[in-house]
Amino acid sequence: MPKLKSLPVIVSIIGVALCACSGGTSSPTTKASPTVDSVTQNYLAVVNGFWQDHVIATSGALQVCVGTGTGTESVNAPLCRQRGAAMLAVQEKFFGDLVDTPAPAKFANEDRTFHERLPQTIADLKAMISASEMGNKEAIQMAANAYIADMQPILEALDVISPAVQHV
Repeated sequence: MPKLKSLPVIVSIIGVALCACSGGTSSPTTKASPTVDSVTQNYLAVVNGFWQDHVIATSGALQVCVGTGTGTESVNAPLCRQRGAAMLAVQEKFFGDLVDTPAPAKFANEDRTFHERLPQTIADLKAMISASEMGNKEAIQMAANAYIADMQPILEALDVISPAVQHV
């Protein structure tokens, strides 16, 4: 009877030996997940990097450049100038990065939107900064609203490229 108790151990040893000899494996095989090509990876890195920088740079800009109520009483020219300068630096960097980063074919329309619209948003920010330096609250508010309107197509393009991220 003692020989029967050792039978499962012997069978296990033989099974392992057979697997080892046959080159088999006891773990299931997995398929490699599809990889994104390097052009797409580089483009996504530039676009997503822009969005992260943009979110940081615009923090509080709406309140200080457009205001929180009706009229211009809550527009804060010095803070708007500061936020505007930060936003301008981010937009100019993104525009420059796009020149050096080819877009994958699947994002050609969005890339065209960036190239067409960024010069206008940059001009809007420069107008907002200039108005802030002069302390002209009405002009600040007008330039800020123009910037917001001109950013809409850019935000829509970002939504296509990164649909999981809310671009507002």
